[in-house]
Order: sequence, then structure tokens, then C-alpha cells
Amino acid sequence: MGSGRITALLQRRTLRSLPTSPDLGRIFRLACWVALSLSTPALAVEPSSHGSVKGNDLDALREANRVLEEEIKLASRPRVYWLLDLSEGVIAIKGRGVELHRFPILAWHMAGGGSVAELFRLRAHPSVARPKATSGDEASQELIELQDMPAEYELVFDPPLTLFVAPPAHERPWLWARSRLREWFARFASWGRSVLVPSQKAAGPRLRLTLSREAAQSLAWSGTEGMPVVIKSAVPP
Repeated sequence: MGSGRITALLQRRTLRSLPTSPDLGRIFRLACWVALSLSTPALAVEPSSHGSVKGNDLDALREANRVLEEEIKLASRPRVYWLLDLSEGVIAIKGRGVELHRFPILAWHMAGGGSVAELFRLRAHPSVARPKATSGDEASQELIELQDMPAEYELVFDPPLTLFVAPPAHERPWLWARSRLREWFARFASWGRSVLVPSQKAAGPRLRLTLSREAAQSLAWSGTEGMPVVIKSAVPP
């Protein structure tokens, strides 16, 4: 048997033993998860050729690994969730790990104590100003469109986390000012409770997001009670 024929037979046998496309997809996802899971300890013990790995690089890898683990857990359930990626400055609305929509964060600011390295759940969606029904049309009371959603609001999560959303000052100055007053009042109330009742549980971190009016309304539109939220922190360079 010629060498060319032997080579062709080996190639056909190899192709038959290869996994199908769905198998390849599952193997790829598993390989990515394993690689990221092992990347942090491996880098911690193996110095690079240019010297030791910087601490901030390790922090970024740990944070990416934590977020990936949370998303793998959420992707196994048929429920939409938010990913607030402060490092990239974007908010992604996802379902089963697939990105459904995203919009940019114009600015953000974190204050208060506590950590955001955990899974949060939305207590309640923001209140909506329902359109008034016309005479003889009761069904229109139930119709809510995107423009009916608020552009400035406050969201509370469990574990304790407060999210303040508003458009920029140059776009909607009144809404921006109202949001800052809302944030200031929450900060003052938290301080007052800590003074009067020192044993009371802390209010948790406060995160202010500056979004365009359309993005703020879209975020409010997609929010539902109990919705999971993952926050990816920004690691300083």
C-alpha cells in the first residue's frame, strides 16, 4: 500500500474521531473556563521573562475570573441579568450568557462602604408614570412604552447596594440635580442611622451612573423584581 493511500486513510479516520460542532462549542467553553480558573494561581507562582507580574494585573485577572464564574452560573438559568462593566464603561443586558443589548456608561462614581464582588438582586423596578387613559379606553392604562420610563431614579438591591441613575447635567440639568439631591439625602440618612443606631447593618456601597436619557430609560425598562446584577469593578492601572 502506497504512502499516499496510507496518509489518506489516517486522515479519514482522524476526521471521523473529531467531535461535532456542538461538541466543539462545549469543549471550547469548558477550556476557557478552566484556563481562566487556573490563570491567576499560575501567574502567581511563575514569574514572566520580564520580571514579576504586577499586582494590578493579578487583580484584574481575579476580577475577570470572578465575573466569569458568576456568568456561568447565571447562564444555566433562563433569566435576563445585567452586567455593569465599570472597567469597560458599558452596561450589558444578557440572557443565558448571550448579550441582548448594551449601552455606554458616560460616567460613574462609587462611594460608601462594602464590596461589589458579589451577586446582587434588584428589589423592585423603578416607578413608572403610566399614561392617562382616554375616555372609554380602559386598556390603554396598561400600555407602557419606553418613553414612559423614567430617566432619573434610584434602585435598591440585596445585598445592600444603592444605584443612582441620571442623564448628564448638560442634557437634563434638572434631572441631574434631582439625582444628586437624592444621593445626598441617602448619604445623610445613612450617616444619621449609623450615629443613632451603631449596631444597625451598613447601607452598603452607593454607585452613581451617568447615562444618556435613552440608555437610562432602557435600563429601567429591562429591570424586573429579583433581577440578578453582576458588577465588574475597575482595577486602577
